[in-house]
Amino acid sequence: MQNKILKIDDINGKVYEIDNWKEKQAPQLKNYFDERIDEIKTLYEDLLDNYKWNKIIYESRIMFQPVVGKKYHLYQNDKGKRFLSLISPSDWNLKKNKMNYIGTFKQDTQQRWNVVELNKNEL
Repeated sequence: MQNKILKIDDINGKVYEIDNWKEKQAPQLKNYFDERIDEIKTLYEDLLDNYKWNKIIYESRIMFQPVVGKKYHLYQNDKGKRFLSLISPSDWNLKKNKMNYIGTFKQDTQQRWNVVELNKNEL
């Protein structure tokens, strides 16, 4: 019985069997595909994380027109409502105002929000 390596063509969703690989080349090729799969997995996880933060921000209350490249701060009030603010956490007495600082974000030219800083206590 001959060992076979499978190649998956994700674009068309077809699976092809590749026969007659030299024993020396197969492990090297497998390592290459394993590394690429890990890279793609990391890119996918980053994309999901970016989507999550953009969804949270767009579902939050924004009472102004954001300027591309400027930093904005995301908070959550004591009623669980999120809102974006121009005021940084250091300029606001959060405990007195019963708010939690979630993070700081910038909007890019594609209208995507990018994480500048996250409050590790709120994750």
